[in-house]
Amino acid sequence: MIVRFRSKDGNYRVEAEPNDDFSLLVKKLLSDLPVGIEQSALMISDQPVGEGKPATEFFGKTVSDLSLRHGDLLFLSYPDATISIKSDSPTPRSTEPKAVRLNGKPVSEADMTAVRTVSESANPWERVVQDKVDDILDAQEGKIIRQKDPKFCRHSDKGMCDYCQPLEPWDSDYLKSHGIKFMSFHSYVRKLNSSSANAKASVSSFLPPLSEADYRVKKNCPSGHPPWPAGICSKCQPSAITLQQQQFRMVDHVEFASSEIVNKFIDNWRRTGNQAIGYLYGKYEPYPEVPLGTKAVVHAIYEPPQVTAIDGVTLTLPWEGEADVDAAAATDDAGNLTKVGVIFTDLTDAGKGDGSVICKRHADSYFLSSLEICFAATMQSKYPSFTRWSDSGKFSSKFVTCVISGNLESQIEISAYQVSNTAEAMVQADIIEPSVSPSLMLIKEPTDQRYVPDVFFRRINEYNVAVQENAKPVFPVEYLLVTLSHGFPAS
Repeated sequence: MIVRFRSKDGNYRVEAEPNDDFSLLVKKLLSDLPVGIEQSALMISDQPVGEGKPATEFFGKTVSDLSLRHGDLLFLSYPDATISIKSDSPTPRSTEPKAVRLNGKPVSEADMTAVRTVSESANPWERVVQDKVDDILDAQEGKIIRQKDPKFCRHSDKGMCDYCQPLEPWDSDYLKSHGIKFMSFHSYVRKLNSSSANAKASVSSFLPPLSEADYRVKKNCPSGHPPWPAGICSKCQPSAITLQQQQFRMVDHVEFASSEIVNKFIDNWRRTGNQAIGYLYGKYEPYPEVPLGTKAVVHAIYEPPQVTAIDGVTLTLPWEGEADVDAAAATDDAGNLTKVGVIFTDLTDAGKGDGSVICKRHADSYFLSSLEICFAATMQSKYPSFTRWSDSGKFSSKFVTCVISGNLESQIEISAYQVSNTAEAMVQADIIEPSVSPSLMLIKEPTDQRYVPDVFFRRINEYNVAVQENAKPVFPVEYLLVTLSHGFPAS
C-alpha cells in the first residue's frame, strides 16, 4: 500500500505494509526530505491546517493501528533545515565525556541521541484516528432548531420560550414524532456526557463514557487464585447479561448512489435463480434527517468468489484477492471508497409469471435469521468503529447488513440492519450459536474452555406485564437486532 505525505517542499509517497511500524515509514520519508531535517522535528496531521502531532508520538503503532489505508494523505510540517558552517579555526573540544554510566564507562553519542519509539500517551482514546464523519459530527452543536409556534409563542421574533427553544438531539418526543426508532450514536454519546462529570470536565480529567462489552473471563486476575477454570472470583467473572433492545444505532441510513447498482446485483438471481452475496463499498457521511445522524453511501457492490445455490451461498473468509480489491477501491480514481457493509439476496419466485416473489421475512417469522445475525456480528467485530468516546479507542461498528427479499406485497425490497454491540460481544465470547429455527438464538453449554454467564431477557406476558425470564436455552433474535432506513438520492 502507498501512504502519501504533503509538505511545503512537495509531495512524497512511501510504500508500507499494514503491519509496519510507523517509525519505519518516517525512516523512509527522511531519506526523501531535505538534508538536515530531524525526525524529532516532524509534525504530522490528517488535516491541511493546524500543527498536528509529533511523528514520534505514533511510533510503536502499526499502520493498521492508525487506520491508514492505501492512498491516505497526511500533512507534514517541520522547521527549516539548519546547515552547520565550519570555521577556519577549529574549536577546542573537551576530552571529558558528557555523561558516564554507573560503572564509570562513558556514554556514547548514539546512546545519548536515541529517540524513544513508544508513544508517551497511555490513553487509547487520545491516539485514535476517527472517521472523517465522526470528526464532522463531533464539531456540530447538534441542537434541534424549532421555529416560533404561532399558537403558543407570545414573544417577539427575537425571543424564545419553552415552545420554541432548541431541543437536545436525543429528545424522545421529537424522535417518536418523526418516526425515528433509534437515536444516532453521536446523540447517544451527547446524552451520556450531559449526565456525567464530562459535562464540566477539563481535558485532563476527561473520561470516555463508553466501554466495549466483554463477556469473557478476565485473564491474570489480581486476586491470586488459580486461573479459570481452576478458580474464578467476582473480579474476573463476567456479569450476567440482560438482553434489551439497543437505544442507538451506529449508522442511521443506507443510501445507494443509484438504483442501477442494486438492479445489476439482482440480475444474477433473475438469470440463474441462485442467491448471491456482495460487499458494499462506499463512504460514511452525515445524515441530516436524523439529529447527528450518519449514513453509509454505497457506490459499488463487489461479488467475491462464492458458491451459489437456490437456498443460499457458501463464502470462504477471507476471500481470495480481498486486500487487492480494498486497495483498488481506496485509490483516488475509485473515489477513496471503503468497505461499509454486505448485501445478499433471499428471493424465491412466486410462480405467477408477473415477477412477484414469496414473502419470507415478516413480523410473524423473522427479519434476520440467527445464522445471519452471527455472521453480521462477526463482520462488525472485524471492522470496528474507532472513536475517542470509548476507553479502548473503538466501539461497535459502522458495518451494515442488507437483505434483498420479498415484502408483504410480494415485491422485491431492500432491508438494512445492524446487530447490537451485545451481539458482537456474545459472539466473540462464543456464548451463542444459530439454532435450527431462524427466529431463535441458541445459548451454548459451558465447558472448561468456555464460560457462559447467566442470560436473561424481558418480555410482556399474557397479562400485559413485563417479566424477566432466563434466556437459556434459546431466546428471540429480535433482542440483538437494530433496524436502519434505506433509500436512494432524492436528486
